[in-house]
Amino acid sequence: MSDVESRGGSALQLTVAVPAYNVESYLARGLESYLDPRFVGKLEVVVVDDGSTDGTRALAEEFAARSHGVIRVISKKNGGHGSAVNAGLAEARGRYFRVVDGDDWVNTDGMAELLERLADLDCDLVVDKKREIDMTSGEERPFPLAKGVVTGRALDFSSVLTNGDTVFQIMIHTLTARTDYLRGIGISLLEHTFYEDYEYVVKASVPASTICYLDIEVYQYLVGNENQSVSQANYVRRWDDHDRVVMELLDYLERCEHGEVCAASGERLSDESVYYVREKVHLIVDTHYNIALLFDEDRSRGRARAKAFRRELRCADIDQWARGEQRYRMATLLNRLSFSYNSINAWSPSAVTSTLPRDDS
Repeated sequence: MSDVESRGGSALQLTVAVPAYNVESYLARGLESYLDPRFVGKLEVVVVDDGSTDGTRALAEEFAARSHGVIRVISKKNGGHGSAVNAGLAEARGRYFRVVDGDDWVNTDGMAELLERLADLDCDLVVDKKREIDMTSGEERPFPLAKGVVTGRALDFSSVLTNGDTVFQIMIHTLTARTDYLRGIGISLLEHTFYEDYEYVVKASVPASTICYLDIEVYQYLVGNENQSVSQANYVRRWDDHDRVVMELLDYLERCEHGEVCAASGERLSDESVYYVREKVHLIVDTHYNIALLFDEDRSRGRARAKAFRRELRCADIDQWARGEQRYRMATLLNRLSFSYNSINAWSPSAVTSTLPRDDS
């Protein structure tokens, strides 16, 4: 399959995969944002109904019928978010690919500009901007690009990997990747689990040769929904899922260090790329300790989980174990003093940002 498909004489630039499981209450807002006539022939939106039991599929098909070919719907047995992303990538016909969840939407002007810019790009990765919207308060939080970042042209990926600010902006909400590149590296995500969005960001970015930053806001990310996987209660409830992702990425790091994961060019990963993987894994290890020791209201259960993970980590990767010791000891102390993530944030927001990792991917 070619990485370009024509519709009405125009190159199909982008496939947006929309994993959708029981999001009938939220889906309309997102799908409405794809009906802009500027998108016809340039964008396809593949709604992946992941075995929904509500009206998600019927609603998506209603929008598809009036989308002038932009939206199409595929249905599959429930396999989780990662399974839906895998299915969306398999179906993708656009030159580039990205993921937008079923309860989120896009800035239409930003998407129109992105589509125009993609026509002139040939980079493995393209990174833009997002905005968070709190569903309760309506408060909005934009995420600007890092100060001084070079925009609008291809950069060597290894050249940006030692800059923590630019690396932090590579997240599932801001990441567009060349479809043939993703297929070429054989990316496949864990199924029947949550939190594989972090896995996607790591595995999709590490083998890249080129990256381009665009000063365009596209993704509109709804936060504050108690049903979201990133709510603290769900992090605790789905501890085993997060643990599975952590162990998968520890294994991926080992394969990167041993030369078993190659760059898209077929060459060995650069030292900068391996360093990048180490830093991403270190971040999710720290987050895992936070979930056990600061998110879980059952303090003793949290300590037991953290201790078990600490033993598991020491066997899996002694370096990551050593790097995580500071977080483990600090979070254990706060746990025994009955501090929680929220109480620390209320007392000193700067303490949260400086000592506790973000949970964004």
